[in-house]
Amino acid sequence: MDKKIKPNIPAYFYWSATIALMIVFLIVGRSILVPLAWAILFSFLLVPLVIFLEKHGWKRPLAILTSLVLFLIIIGALFYFLGSQVVAISSELPSITGKLSVYINDAKDFIEAHLNIIPQGSDLQKLLVGQVEKVASYFLKHVTTIGQTLMYVFLMPVFVYFLLYYRELPAKFVRERYRDRENRESVSHVFFKIQKMIEKYLVGVLWLTATTAVMDFIVLISLGVNYALFFAVMIALLNLIPYVGNLIAMIVVVGYALLTSDSLLVPLLTLGLLWAANILQENLVRPWLVGSSTKINAFVVLISVIVGGMVWGVSGMVLFIPIVGVVKIILEEVPTLRPFAVFLSDTGKVTEEEEPEKQDTESEES
Repeated sequence: MDKKIKPNIPAYFYWSATIALMIVFLIVGRSILVPLAWAILFSFLLVPLVIFLEKHGWKRPLAILTSLVLFLIIIGALFYFLGSQVVAISSELPSITGKLSVYINDAKDFIEAHLNIIPQGSDLQKLLVGQVEKVASYFLKHVTTIGQTLMYVFLMPVFVYFLLYYRELPAKFVRERYRDRENRESVSHVFFKIQKMIEKYLVGVLWLTATTAVMDFIVLISLGVNYALFFAVMIALLNLIPYVGNLIAMIVVVGYALLTSDSLLVPLLTLGLLWAANILQENLVRPWLVGSSTKINAFVVLISVIVGGMVWGVSGMVLFIPIVGVVKIILEEVPTLRPFAVFLSDTGKVTEEEEPEKQDTESEES
């Protein structure tokens, strides 16, 4: 009688296949998953206001719609401000390109005088000026498109509404799926830790953004840089992308200061003071406000930003950080996967539990 031979497939094959399928799923489903991920974050942001209104006698649909409308008004006002400032700055492009031509001629004269090299100045000048105009036009076009997309996208508000309306479903699912008390407490504790992590992350990000905007606005307005409020808000928003965002923002601001100032002192001071403010934010403010929420190390944050950008674009560079934080919590709570959480931890060890399991379960059951 023939015996069926079971193939001995290594465990790493399953893990590799699982990770590959997850990446494919994230890429293929990005049109739904990206607004859904943003909606989950925004729903955590709005749920305190919704609960407050419900406690004061508001019906749930009305409380959710009111909170959502207020949120959209704030976001719309922010993007209207940014868009109007971008349009105003675009009117200065001719003078900026003219100033760039002067710098190119000065550089050409310096090279001819000191290095005995005769560069093709006219060709170089036309090339650089043309590229600046193309980059500026591309930037202005896509900033407007991004603003309109974020303001008028349909799926995100719908997702936020339903996530807030059916917010008790995860707790009900746990009670129905896990009848025995031990498993129910374990799963409830995972949900509790994820909820607290996201809440702390959002609060930290909001405070970090506000602190960055205020610090950079003080620096720019004291140096007399035009559109100081716009650039401060831009730096604060780009600072949501660790490492990469602040670098891009500083290049834009210092470049603008260089091309619109009459001396090199203003751009040099802008670079130095913004760099000092960035060091203070990254080494003191960010670890205090944001780092304590996700508890993932800097290398994993950098990888998350890179992979997130490859998979979901700019949204992925922001969203993958809390997503990795959720993955870390799940790894910590599964005994067989617990050692892998060490690679993500900022301390090299698994995070200790913050609340007793019994208390978590009682909060879920209530």
